[in-house]
Amino acid sequence: MLIDFHVHTFPDAIAEKTLAYLLGKMRDTYKINQKLNYGGTPKLLLENMKETGVDMSVTMPIATKPSQYASINRFAKEITSDKIISFGTIHPQDTDIEYKLTELSDMGFKGIKLHPDYQDTNADSDEFIKLVKCATEKGMYVTIHSGHDIGIPAPFKADLARIRPMLNKVDDSFVILAHMGAFNQWDDIEKYLINSKAYFDISIVSNYITPEQYRRIIENHGADKILFGSDMPWESPVDTLRFLKASGISDDDFELITHKNAERILGLEKN
Repeated sequence: MLIDFHVHTFPDAIAEKTLAYLLGKMRDTYKINQKLNYGGTPKLLLENMKETGVDMSVTMPIATKPSQYASINRFAKEITSDKIISFGTIHPQDTDIEYKLTELSDMGFKGIKLHPDYQDTNADSDEFIKLVKCATEKGMYVTIHSGHDIGIPAPFKADLARIRPMLNKVDDSFVILAHMGAFNQWDDIEKYLINSKAYFDISIVSNYITPEQYRRIIENHGADKILFGSDMPWESPVDTLRFLKASGISDDDFELITHKNAERILGLEKN
């Protein structure tokens, strides 16, 4: 069983344009010639999952402005199936946060996705902390882009220096920090995050971290708090899985990371 806990997909009408825009930001900001691993639509995601051996994908939508709340979450609900599960999303500067979190929970969403840089809100700001705190108090998981972003210039609103104090003010056992805890801040992860209760996903880190540090973070943080994720379309789950297998972790830890932790979060555990 393989559950990819960090995937992006878009409505057919905007997928091509959206991906072209994001690729341009990566190219212009850091001269990265990023490739696409699928075309960005739900249909193409399902086809890619079949080709790459992924049994279930968890999509992570991002509302980049408050007015997108209804349309993005409606799309997220529409694409949910036995193969695709979607988190919801709220912009930190939106109004009626508590009401909307209750609405998303009632719609069946297990959690929400936030991206401080795309949402132009510092991770340690009052409005961001309020949103995360409200969500976790309702038992909803919150996946947060953490660390640097290859499509956005510094300074970063999700820098670990902002993420760490935010964790101190919320129930971090319901927080999922993307990109191994904080993208491209590997040494600081080991200094400041290993003692947290937050989950890490391993999305799109395989080309940026040494195998030795990768394994060390997994072992010291605990495989029971690590989630398999590719960040599709930015990294293929084949490459993510290859790097994980090459790390030499135990079979039991591999099972936790590739599906058991995700099943627990999603309520899919078998009795």
